[in-house]
Amino acid sequence: MFGRSLNHPVADKRGFAAATVGWVALIAFLLAMTVVVAALFGSFTVKGHSMEPTLLSGDRILLDPLHNDAIERFDLVQGVEPGPERFGGGAQVVKRVIGMPGDRVAIAGGEAPVVYVSPAGSGDVFRVVNPAWRTRVGTEVGMCCDRGGRYDRNASAGVWVTVPKDALWVLGDNWGGSTDSRAFGFLPVADVSGKAWLRLLPAGSFGGFDDGGAELVEVSGPVSGVEEP
Repeated sequence: MFGRSLNHPVADKRGFAAATVGWVALIAFLLAMTVVVAALFGSFTVKGHSMEPTLLSGDRILLDPLHNDAIERFDLVQGVEPGPERFGGGAQVVKRVIGMPGDRVAIAGGEAPVVYVSPAGSGDVFRVVNPAWRTRVGTEVGMCCDRGGRYDRNASAGVWVTVPKDALWVLGDNWGGSTDSRAFGFLPVADVSGKAWLRLLPAGSFGGFDDGGAELVEVSGPVSGVEEP
């Protein structure tokens, strides 16, 4: 008698087709959800090199606009650059928060920048250490800050300045190639669209953000190269 065949080509094809349809549907659903979430929360495409190596030009990031009241030091925030449009104002920028409202900040020049922060309500002084700055110092190091939180080209030493209660003092991770508070001054909190939450694209870099290894290191003794205003 004839033996029963163990091959079921029709069933195999149907199973493969069903699995393919399932995967396509899942991918379509995930893409649709990404579009919906991006529309609800807001997304932003990075342009330029000011936040390298943390962010690269073309990266697509998802913003969290709901927790601007919970911004913390070293968060990445997206906002509108202050100042007249003819001088670059109005541009969308992403920077790292260094100075919080009420903090005192200063930059001492030299062969490498030294950024100081004295947190609001504290008499302590800390040096800001950001690993990204080590290889991206650039050739120009100026003293900071004038009364608006910007570089003071005529200063012979760094000068302490207080961040207004409704503003932030922000810097790029690419020290030698960033237009940030050293150029445009304090960033009003009202002009912050949100915190950077997730990197959506490129797909291989999908994920959240952290402080990038930045930290405050307490300074003991006199602060070199910084004067009172």
